[in-house]
Amino acid sequence: MPAANTRTRRAGLTRERILRAALALVEREGAEALTMRRLGDELGVEAMSLYNHVPNREAVLDGLGELLMARIEIPEPGSDWTDACRAFAGQLRTLTLHHPQAFRLIGLRPLASPAALRPVERLLQCLVSAGSTPAAALGVYRSVASYARGYALAEVTGFTVDASTAAARRPLRALAAEEFPVLRRSVKELSALTPDQAFASGLEALLAGTRATFPG
Repeated sequence: MPAANTRTRRAGLTRERILRAALALVEREGAEALTMRRLGDELGVEAMSLYNHVPNREAVLDGLGELLMARIEIPEPGSDWTDACRAFAGQLRTLTLHHPQAFRLIGLRPLASPAALRPVERLLQCLVSAGSTPAAALGVYRSVASYARGYALAEVTGFTVDASTAAARRPLRALAAEEFPVLRRSVKELSALTPDQAFASGLEALLAGTRATFPG
């Protein structure tokens, strides 16, 4: 019976099922847990069964990038390019917040597969249709993507100036006013911003700078 159950589980294996199991494993136990043997255990099969669908751990990591990036929806080319940037940045931040462990892994790898690059291409098309050159559009994409992912990872790790809670405001208010006058004065203003508002404010500043040199 156990052998029959194993054969049944092996027959039900697909690349997508493997990637979803890998995503759950990474988010639950961290990047170090992602080995082919551990992934096989997660799926109830021997590691060798996985190689019919993914050749190695590197391919699993590439697949995680595809799985997550495919969830980003970008407006049609011809739409307002700033709205397209907002949509891309907002969804990328949300994905990073929901899957911080996975993004720490795939963020170290280039996006190379068609599935992972489709939302990027869609954003680039919006930018080019608004008058940008392809090279300039790629620069805008890189800036927006770096801001969104970096901001979200800072939110997750706490590597940011935060005043959204009483506990976070306490050390800021304890700073010497003579040495940190701006931080001391900013506590009240920062505490009134929600995380979404703070993210949007930074993104709008980025887009304003881009708009100043954008032909569209």
